[in-house]
Amino acid sequence: MILVFAPNPALERVALVDQYQATEPQRPMRVATFAGGAGLRAASVIRLLGGEVLALGFVGGHLGALLKDCLEKQDVPHLLTPTQAGTRGDFLLLDREKGVVTEIPERAPVYTHEEADKLILATERHIAGSQMLLIADGQDEADPSLFARAIQLAKRHGVPVLADLCGGAMQAAVENGVWLLRVNLKSLQKQTERSLQHDSSIIEEARELLARGIENVVVTLGEEGALLVNASGAWRVKAPVVSHFNPSGSGETLSGGLAVQWIRSGDLVEALRYGCAAASVNVTYDEPGYATPAEVNILLPKTTAIPVNGLTLR
Repeated sequence: MILVFAPNPALERVALVDQYQATEPQRPMRVATFAGGAGLRAASVIRLLGGEVLALGFVGGHLGALLKDCLEKQDVPHLLTPTQAGTRGDFLLLDREKGVVTEIPERAPVYTHEEADKLILATERHIAGSQMLLIADGQDEADPSLFARAIQLAKRHGVPVLADLCGGAMQAAVENGVWLLRVNLKSLQKQTERSLQHDSSIIEEARELLARGIENVVVTLGEEGALLVNASGAWRVKAPVVSHFNPSGSGETLSGGLAVQWIRSGDLVEALRYGCAAASVNVTYDEPGYATPAEVNILLPKTTAIPVNGLTLR
């Protein structure tokens, strides 16, 4: 089972308009509601791709009740800790032809120390029976200490941690050492305060993270795929570009797909190929964090993994 630690979920509303015109009233062709935020997107993908998952996080207020209903409809097993503060919302506007117009995420609510303790206790109750702890959050202002506690808990139980984080939460992953860190190029540049234009400079920064205790680093590059760097070498993995419609959730889709396939095969390069193919599927959908096994398997034969600088795993 993959345990997903998702302390900052969101009720996501996605509206699709035929042709967006600035300053004009917009009549959507359709509006859909999903249980989302980075962690629940990853959990939903794991479920869609046939993995066993349990999502842990916070929930509160009217939007929280709707979020739980969506999780039931999405068939994502979950155990959510109630909070005094209400669950946040996230609004995504899509144009039928151009894709994403804008995303409006609300700030994460503030939880109490007691609520944080309850979430960590829930994590502790389920960590021993888990094959992986996937921690995902896209909020720069997220509390790093909560993520540090979850990582330390998993490490005490010998459970590998896949961290899909940014900002202070990403720093907590670096300081505590995780099995795999997934970070997009923009976040890595912000963290390092460097402009990383070439594979060589990206790999250099990834190796700095390895030196600090991370076992594997995956840097996602949008349409250009991803770079995997570890002690055995570096690989560039790229799936076919099938659409420019909605890249929202592609990073979490990659992480979810990678987690599922790594547990199945134990081959990290192949797992990243699978994750990249899943992310490419996600771009074609309204829903952030969506991919089916059939569609992933169509793209997988055309998804390449090329060693960088002649370095290979085997």
